[in-house]
Amino acid sequence: SHPIAHAFAGFEVDRKQVRQLTNHENGVQGRVDGVHYQLGNAAFTGVNVVEISSGHGRLWLADEKGWIARFDLDDGLRESAGETITALKARGLELIILSGDHEQAVASVAKRTGIEQWHAEQSPKMKMDFLQSLQAEGKTVLMVGDGINDAPVLSAANVSMTVSGASELANSTADFIITGKSLIYIDIILSMSDKTHAVIRQNLSWALAYNLLAVPFAAAGLIVPWMAALGMSLSSLLVVLNSGRLAKRKREDDIPMQEGVPVT
Repeated sequence: SHPIAHAFAGFEVDRKQVRQLTNHENGVQGRVDGVHYQLGNAAFTGVNVVEISSGHGRLWLADEKGWIARFDLDDGLRESAGETITALKARGLELIILSGDHEQAVASVAKRTGIEQWHAEQSPKMKMDFLQSLQAEGKTVLMVGDGINDAPVLSAANVSMTVSGASELANSTADFIITGKSLIYIDIILSMSDKTHAVIRQNLSWALAYNLLAVPFAAAGLIVPWMAALGMSLSSLLVVLNSGRLAKRKREDDIPMQEGVPVT
């Protein structure tokens, strides 16, 4: 289910020939016909790479003697990535890329998206340490990811989202699962969150004002029971109608629907 695995999905592999298959943070290893193979980044496979000029993600296949093959992968940017980044910046959010890919690949994505802060070759522990350092500064962190290695960080973030095609483990730890392919749903979720927060404040303010006004009159005996019951019912109805405006706003916003419901 890993996104990189889709690049190799078209190759037929007899899994019965693979022995001692083990997954690691930076790759996978196993034995085929008695030969030990490793598939992953340069550090995992022990490849001595002095300089990588390619902007693509790079995987190495190596055996006990050294590397055998190199794979250059480029999954491109997701739909509406540029539009989403612009919208999030307009909200005043600080955007940071944490990626396990090599430096050139991450730099290329950062340049295309206009994100100034980025960190490459990040292990799950490094991502977690960085997240905790932000939280220690009092910052509220929203984490968006899709890989198995993102799962621990997603669970530790204040708010977390996974996108279409994410691994099952990542989905199980996320607060939101975006099933649409477009990243613009991230901004839509934040927009709906702001509106919901505003409605909650309005309802609480109304409830407080109503009770501060009505309770003294009721205590003084100036309000008969049927009037109190009617007032409470009208107050509850007002709260429900005010909350119902959120559903109306959702229709008016004309949110693009892809693959059914955009988030779960």
